[in-house]
Amino acid sequence: MPNERKSWTPFVFPVLAAFVLCLLDPQPLKAIPAFARKYDVKCYTCHIIPPALNKTGYMFRRLGYRMPPDEMDGTKPAPKISELDKDVKWSITNSLALVGQGSFTVEKTRGEDTSSTSSFNFDKALLFAGGAVPETNFSYFVEFAFAEDGEASLHQASFGYTAGRANSSFFGKAGQMLLQEGEGTRAVMMFNLFDEPSSVLLNSSPINFSLDQGPVGVDVGYTYATPFFKQILGLSAKVTNGVDESGEAILFDSKKNSKDFWFDADYWFGPDGGISFVSYYGRKNQIQNAGTPDEFNFYPTIRRNGVFGNYLFFDKLDVQGGYLRSDDDWRASVDQTKGKFKSNAFRAEVDYYLQRGFAVMARYDRINQKIDNGDKTHIEDWGVGIQRALTPLGNVIVRAAYTHESVADPVTNAVQKGKLLKVDLRLMW
Repeated sequence: MPNERKSWTPFVFPVLAAFVLCLLDPQPLKAIPAFARKYDVKCYTCHIIPPALNKTGYMFRRLGYRMPPDEMDGTKPAPKISELDKDVKWSITNSLALVGQGSFTVEKTRGEDTSSTSSFNFDKALLFAGGAVPETNFSYFVEFAFAEDGEASLHQASFGYTAGRANSSFFGKAGQMLLQEGEGTRAVMMFNLFDEPSSVLLNSSPINFSLDQGPVGVDVGYTYATPFFKQILGLSAKVTNGVDESGEAILFDSKKNSKDFWFDADYWFGPDGGISFVSYYGRKNQIQNAGTPDEFNFYPTIRRNGVFGNYLFFDKLDVQGGYLRSDDDWRASVDQTKGKFKSNAFRAEVDYYLQRGFAVMARYDRINQKIDNGDKTHIEDWGVGIQRALTPLGNVIVRAAYTHESVADPVTNAVQKGKLLKVDLRLMW
C-alpha cells in the first residue's frame, strides 16, 4: 500500500461539483459508454455493476465485442460470427468511451514508514476505443490512460480475429493485453466492485513479479456455448514477452531468450456462476541486491496455478472464492544454492445487491509465504464497502470503501500495516 497519495488541487472543485450534481439530480446524465450506446442497452446487460462482468459480458468479449444472439435456441444453426451485428451501424460515438474517477482518501500506515494523510485525488482519466469491424470477423481494442497515478500510458492495444459460429468459435489476437483480464470468471477477474484487485492477484513476489501486468504477445482461444448460453466453456492461452528486471512488462526490444505462457479454462453455469483454472509459467532476468557490493544476476523460473469460483444466488448474493499457488526460484546471494519462494494465497468475497446498481461488499485475502531458510510470513487484507449507481443506465457510480492491510516482507520480515478510507466517484461516457 503506498504511503502517500498525490493531491490534485486543480481537479478538486470540478469533482466535488459533479459529485453534488449527481446526488441532487442524477436523471439528466443520460450518456452511456460506447458498447451500451451501440446496442441501445443499459450497462447492466454486460455488468452486474461496471466494471464487474456477468455471463453476457464474458460472451460479448469472447465473440470479438459482438452481442450474443437472443435466438440461439438450438433448433437451427447458430449465426456465423461475421453475421452478428450486421445491421448495427458503426460510428465514432459507438466506438469511443471515456472514464474518469476522482476520490477523497484518508490513509494511515504503521511500520518502517509511518504516516497519516488525507487528500482529494484525480485517480484516472481513460480513453477506450473498441469494437467489431462491421461485416467482418475482425475486432480491435485500445485503452489509453491520459492520467493514472500522475502518468500517461498505453494499457492495451490489440487486433483480433474471431471465426466460427456464436455457439462454437475460435479467436486469435495480438498486441499489448492485460495478462489476467476478461478470460476468467468473476472471482479471478482483475476488475471488481472494489477499486483495487484482490491482493491474491495483485501481490508482487520477491523477484518483482505480479499478475497485474500488460505484456505484448498473442492470445488464442476457443468458446463453446449450449442453447440460450446456459453453459459456456472458454479456453484461452497467451504467449508473451513477460516482464523485465523491475517487474515491468517488456513492450519493445528485449534480450530475453524465452517467452512466458498463460493458460485459462472457464466454465460458466446456472444463472451466473462459474469456475476457472489458471496457470502461468515464465522466466525473467533478475538483478539481486541492486546497488550493493553483493549485486548479481540470475534467471528465475516463475509459476502460478490456481482455481477460482463464484455463484450468484437469487440474483442478489454473489459469493466468490479462490486459491493461487506461487512457486518461484530464489537466491539471496550469488553463492547460495538456488532455493524457492512459495506461497499459498486464498481469497473470499461476498457482494450483496440490494437492488440493481446498489451493492454492499466485503472481502478477505490471505497470502501465506515462505522463502527457503527463511521464516514463514503472511499478508492479510480485508475490506468492506458500498456503492450505488446514480443513473438508471449505470454509468455514474459513487463508492465508499474501507480496507485494512498487514504486509510482512518475506525477505526482511518487516511488517507494514495500513488503513485506507476512500470515497470515489466514477463517470463513464
